[in-house]
Amino acid sequence: MFDMREIGLRIARLRKAKNMTQMELADHMNISFQAVSNWERGNSMPDISKLPELAELFGVTIDEILGKKAELIDSASNNKIDEYLANKTVTTEQIEEAAPILKPTQVDEMVEKANVDSLDEMIGILPFVSETTVDELIKKALKRGDYTAVSKAIPFASDNAVDSIAQQMVMDGQNITPMAPFISEKALSKLASTIYKQRGFSDIISLAPFISEKELSIIAEQEYEKSGLTKVENLAPFLSEECLEKLAKRAVKEYGIKSIRSISVYINDKSLDEYIKDALR
Repeated sequence: MFDMREIGLRIARLRKAKNMTQMELADHMNISFQAVSNWERGNSMPDISKLPELAELFGVTIDEILGKKAELIDSASNNKIDEYLANKTVTTEQIEEAAPILKPTQVDEMVEKANVDSLDEMIGILPFVSETTVDELIKKALKRGDYTAVSKAIPFASDNAVDSIAQQMVMDGQNITPMAPFISEKALSKLASTIYKQRGFSDIISLAPFISEKELSIIAEQEYEKSGLTKVENLAPFLSEECLEKLAKRAVKEYGIKSIRSISVYINDKSLDEYIKDALR
């Protein structure tokens, strides 16, 4: 990867050698003063379209600005990426290094030409490619059963693709808990029943913050039939008041008032008083 701090220091040194202020450089490059300041402090890098202009102004090569030989970036900055890709084999390491200052369409093109099968090798590049390309890479990984890499790539996929991918992984019996924050509540709620049957109640507990109250209530009632409140109490913070009171009322009747101690904090005072009075009769 390029060291932005070193590149920033290099730009500052070249600017000073030209006896230019940051404001003068900004005016010459048709950018803001803040952009130049961020370059020189290592907070950001020049856009690839600015590199040839910057190199010409300072009388140096793009490689000298970047501090290393960078044929790929040099070709991209001069709109010769097609020519470069036609004659060179691009590795994922080269793409990952260049990606932060390339345009997404250029990175997409390189990813396509690189023809890398392993999604895991591409993870570092995904923030710089289009969602369409990410979706396509994930689709191929799913066919190969590379579920670990798919989970890592999910944050960069399109919303529609994420829901579809989650459905496919559940059908394949895979754990989708790490992906939950990126799946829509509607899609995850539809999958909840299948996940409960396939993987058990522990997975539902992990997914609870992302599942609708309605679906959680159905599953909670099913689990109550198996183990009472023993496991269901873990869902209490996410269940509707109506569901909690329904289960609490049953538990008091079947197991006594002490059985609802663990969920009492989630039950309103009026209902709790009624349960206690009933238990004392």
